[in-house]
Amino acid sequence: MKKIVLAILFVLSMLCLPAMAAESTDYEITDIRVDDVTVFQLADTTVYVEEGATIMVEVYLLGLGETSDVNIKTWLGGYEYSTVQTTSSMFDIEDGVSYKKTLYLELPNDMNSEDEYTVYVEVYDDDNYVREEASLMVSNVRHDVRFQDILVDNSVEAGDYASVTVRLENQGDNKEEDIKVEVTNTELGISVSTYLDELYTLPEVDNEDEESSGDVTLNFEVDDEALSGEYTLDVTVTYNNGYSSVSDSVTLSVEGAEADEGEVTVEITDGVEPTEDETQDFSTALKLGFGILAVLIVILALILIVRR
Repeated sequence: MKKIVLAILFVLSMLCLPAMAAESTDYEITDIRVDDVTVFQLADTTVYVEEGATIMVEVYLLGLGETSDVNIKTWLGGYEYSTVQTTSSMFDIEDGVSYKKTLYLELPNDMNSEDEYTVYVEVYDDDNYVREEASLMVSNVRHDVRFQDILVDNSVEAGDYASVTVRLENQGDNKEEDIKVEVTNTELGISVSTYLDELYTLPEVDNEDEESSGDVTLNFEVDDEALSGEYTLDVTVTYNNGYSSVSDSVTLSVEGAEADEGEVTVEITDGVEPTEDETQDFSTALKLGFGILAVLIVILALILIVRR
C-alpha cells in the first residue's frame, strides 16, 4: 500500500512541475558575427579582442513560425569577478522573415590575456530558446597606463604644504617613458606636475631596475586665504608621447577661514535716481489725491443725510 501511495505522489509531483524550456522550432540562428568576424558553427574560429573593449555582437535570425516576446541575451563566460552581459529589447518573430539584432558587450579591463573566454548568444521566449557560442582570446592594449592608487593628506591647514602620491602600473604591451603626472585645482590655484621616467610591461623583466609599476609624489602649498572645505584635486597622467592620457580625482580637506555669514543687505533699483523736482511733483500729486478723496467722502455723507 505504501508503494502505491508513493508512486501516486511521485506522479502528481511530476505533473505539477513546470515544463522545461526546449529548443525552439519557431526561429533559428543563421549567423553570428563578433566584431565583423563570422563565428557561427565554426568551431576553430577565435576572435581576438582587446581587454576593456566594447565588442559588437550581430545576431542573424530566421523565423520558422510565429512567436512573440522574443529576447536576445549575450554574456561572457570564464570571467570570475562579475556577470558581464547585455540583452536586446523584446520583439516578435514572423514565419519566413529574417532578422538582424546588434548588441554591444563591454569587456572588463582586467581580463587575463593568457586565458580563453566564451561569448554566449541565446535567443529565447517564454517557452523555448536557441543558443550558440564563440571563443574569445584577449590581447593587451598597446598603450595602457592605469592608476593603482592615489594617496592624499587627510587634512591640511591653509598656508601649509600638502602632498599627493600617485602610483601607476603599465598593463599595455609597450614600455612607456616620460610619463607626465599633473595635479590641478582652479579654486586653490594649484597646478603642479612631475615625470615618471619609465614603466616596463607585464610580466616584469627579470631585472630589479625594470618595474611595471611606480609612484611619484607631488607637493604644493595651499593658499593661506583658502576657506575651510572639501576641494577636488584633478589628477591627469599623460603618456605615449602625449597621445594617451588617463584621469582621476581625489578630495583634499582644508582647514582655513570660515565664510562670512553676516547679514547681507540687497538693494534693488532700476538704476535711475529720481531728481528733486520729480520727488516734489510726486508729493504734490499725492496730497492732491488725498484732498480729492476727502471731498468725495464728505459729498457722499451729505447725500446720505439728505435721503434720510
